[in-house]
Amino acid sequence: MKNMKILVSNDDGIYGAGLKPLIEVMKNLGEIFVVVPDSPMSASSHSITLHKPIRLIPQKKNFYTVTGTPSDCVRFGIIGILKGKADIIVSGINDGPNLGEDCIYSGTVAAAREGAMLGFQSFAVSLVSNGKGNFNIASEYAYKIIKEAMKSKIPKYTFLNINVPDTDKIKGIAVTKMGKRIYDDDISERTDPRGVKYYWIGGKQLSGYPIKNTDIFAIEKKYVSVTPLKVDQTDFPYLKKLKKFKF
Repeated sequence: MKNMKILVSNDDGIYGAGLKPLIEVMKNLGEIFVVVPDSPMSASSHSITLHKPIRLIPQKKNFYTVTGTPSDCVRFGIIGILKGKADIIVSGINDGPNLGEDCIYSGTVAAAREGAMLGFQSFAVSLVSNGKGNFNIASEYAYKIIKEAMKSKIPKYTFLNINVPDTDKIKGIAVTKMGKRIYDDDISERTDPRGVKYYWIGGKQLSGYPIKNTDIFAIEKKYVSVTPLKVDQTDFPYLKKLKKFKF
């Protein structure tokens, strides 16, 4: 494993608190290449930049920022920097949860999904932060899980979403499915100093349904959650029913 080329990205940018701890542990698996957004891109989902140029800004050896999204970073890292010779893609460590439907909004998860779409073994890592900032513990669990997963390849176009509770009293690791989030659906209306209205549409995450075997349930019970996600979002059971429709 020591000869692997590992692309690290995130959606929190160069100053993300979880970036350095992740880099340090992943060095034990191979050579690190870092490509991250030049500014925070949380909740950017799987957007890519199509209608304006992006810039690659070298920071130091094998470390770059990109004026684009997390998905841009991974695509540019794999195709432009590593020339398709990456072995694994690791996104994180995100400062906050990526549980349930968070995965749809998340730039962290999107970066891992982009790697999987391009055919590479990919992982998203998040700390379900509560102010303690146990990023070193999260990085240790990420390393353990990724190292074990690499012993037998993840199926193509599947990637792992890892969430770590922000505690030093973790009970273990649970393999889970996506849970169901509960979001605040309020839109906050405000007025600027010139009397013009503006809005905040990002409601805070309130909780989730504590359904057994889900990522949310595992985190509540102080377990690290490992969820396999697929690029293909087809609803196969409904597909069979849909084929019987007479359109």
